[in-house]
Amino acid sequence: MKRFFNPVSLLQSFIALVLVAVCLFAAQWQFSRGASQSATNRVISANLDLPSLTMADIENLDPVNNQWRKITLQGNFSQDKQELVRNRYYEGKFGFEVLTLFTASNGENFWVDRGWVAAGPNAATPPVVEPISIENLEIIARIRSENLSRQLQGSFFVTRASNEKPESITKLQGVEANAYYLDLLGSPDGKVEPLTEIELPELSNGPHYAYGVQWLAFALLVIIGRFLLFRETKRLSLVKVEI
Repeated sequence: MKRFFNPVSLLQSFIALVLVAVCLFAAQWQFSRGASQSATNRVISANLDLPSLTMADIENLDPVNNQWRKITLQGNFSQDKQELVRNRYYEGKFGFEVLTLFTASNGENFWVDRGWVAAGPNAATPPVVEPISIENLEIIARIRSENLSRQLQGSFFVTRASNEKPESITKLQGVEANAYYLDLLGSPDGKVEPLTEIELPELSNGPHYAYGVQWLAFALLVIIGRFLLFRETKRLSLVKVEI
């Protein structure tokens, strides 16, 4: 028992306890992320099959609880209000998502993701973006709640009223818009189509639960290691006494 309470042994035990605490914290964090992802997947799965929302449902809309749900809006696009979202890949090719401002008939503004375009051959060549009709029309889209602010400023040819990096899409290019954006699916009359097909999300919980189990295993290994170290120290002490 004295060997266990000597300064060196106490320090080893303290380090082991700290490591176990870190592992348990990391495990809890991963399990929480996995539970959050599972809850999000349930919301998305349910929303994919719900009927489309309409103009009357826009007011006080919760984009998180309605993410990936269809919505039908009347209004028009603005060709001079466009943004590119960097670091996007489609079929293995690098490019940009094209955001175009859509003003609904009730006056509310939405940034609409029209799909993907390939990057230019070099950094000095902007991508070719097909213009969109600016006439009044009806569109069908899906609600997206992700924050795109970190990916909005990635190329000098992205047009904006200010060179400052936007904190969110709500005031992008000096326009007051909704905090969520929309994925364009098309229009009932076929006048508007997305540049590329909008892919549905893969409803996976990811590796979070597996990582959580790994951290628990690490904590157990620390405890076993501390026990073996104490036993080995005790054995060496007995060998010295016998000698």
